[in-house]
Amino acid sequence: MALMTAHAFNAQSAYGNTGRTIGSDRDVEVQVFHKAIASLRPFIGLDFKLSSESAVALSENLKLWDALTIDLVHPDNQLDDTLVAQLIELGRFVRFHTHGLYAGTGTVDVLVDINVAVLQGLMGRPGEGANTSHAA
Repeated sequence: MALMTAHAFNAQSAYGNTGRTIGSDRDVEVQVFHKAIASLRPFIGLDFKLSSESAVALSENLKLWDALTIDLVHPDNQLDDTLVAQLIELGRFVRFHTHGLYAGTGTVDVLVDINVAVLQGLMGRPGEGANTSHAA
C-alpha cells in the first residue's frame, strides 16, 4: 500500500537525508514516518509543554501530513477511495490536534499513536502492539 506517488520525495525533502538509500515510495514513507515518530516521542506524556524543540517536531509532523494529503488527492494515487477519505480525515485531525498543542492543550501521545498505526499499515502489520506509543 504505497501512499505516496511521484510526490514521495516531497516528504523526504521535508525531513532531509535519513541516512539510508532511497528505495521505493513505500521505503521513503516508512523512513519518513519513523523519523516523525522519533522526533515526537521525547514529548510523550501528560505534562507536555510547548518548547522550541517540541514546536519543531510538531511542525515537521504537520509537513509530513500535508505532503501525504497532497499525494492522497493526486490523480495517480491508486488507493481505494474509502482509505483515501480515512487518511485525509486523520490528517485533518492531526492538524486540529497539533494546533491545540500549540495552544497548550492535549498531549503528543495521540499523534505518535496515529503515526505508528499508519507506519504499521505501511509495513503490513496493522493493529500490531497493544500500546502503539511504544511500538515501531
